[in-house]
Amino acid sequence: MAGDETDDEPVYRQDSARFPTTSPATGDTVVAMRKQFLDFYSDQYPKVVRFVRWARGADLPAAEDAAQGAFLEAWRIVQQPVDWEMIRNPEAWIRTVALRQHDRPAGMRRCQPITLFVDDELMALIAPSQDDPAELSTLTIDVLNALQGIDDEQARIVMAFTLDDFTDTTIGRQLGIDPQLVRNLRAKARRVLAKRLAPVHVQEGDTAR
Repeated sequence: MAGDETDDEPVYRQDSARFPTTSPATGDTVVAMRKQFLDFYSDQYPKVVRFVRWARGADLPAAEDAAQGAFLEAWRIVQQPVDWEMIRNPEAWIRTVALRQHDRPAGMRRCQPITLFVDDELMALIAPSQDDPAELSTLTIDVLNALQGIDDEQARIVMAFTLDDFTDTTIGRQLGIDPQLVRNLRAKARRVLAKRLAPVHVQEGDTAR
């Protein structure tokens, strides 16, 4: 869980372990980059879907659509190494992009997946999942419902980031606010969650943190 921290947060940069880049790109570099991105997608996609549901109260199809749009945007940027290197924290960034995708006007939302990729491996990015990628436990559903009781939208987003273990500095950077305001908003959100979650699943512990 996120806690107090300094601004000495690690900055993700592309290296041999994360979206490697070489100029000019070789075939091996491209293959490695694609694999790194697919690994990133596999790890983060269900978490991003869950995050959108937490932060926006979205249903599963809308959250999946937002997450898919975010990863399609990320893939375009990954192919521009200089642009990708400017992203300090891909995990936090992809969540912010997913929120922006979710908030697009209805006419701009995708009803069907965009078939941008022609090879089977990258088509996995937009293929329908066989299982619910954001399968929610009963306790998590309680948290999801409780989060919708937070009237302050920014406080709800701060709490969603907190539940995904992002630091105050990272959250503040994504929202364009000071870390102290992040802490204030979290405290506000926790007061609401404490009231709404107190009667339920006490034996399972307080996941609202």
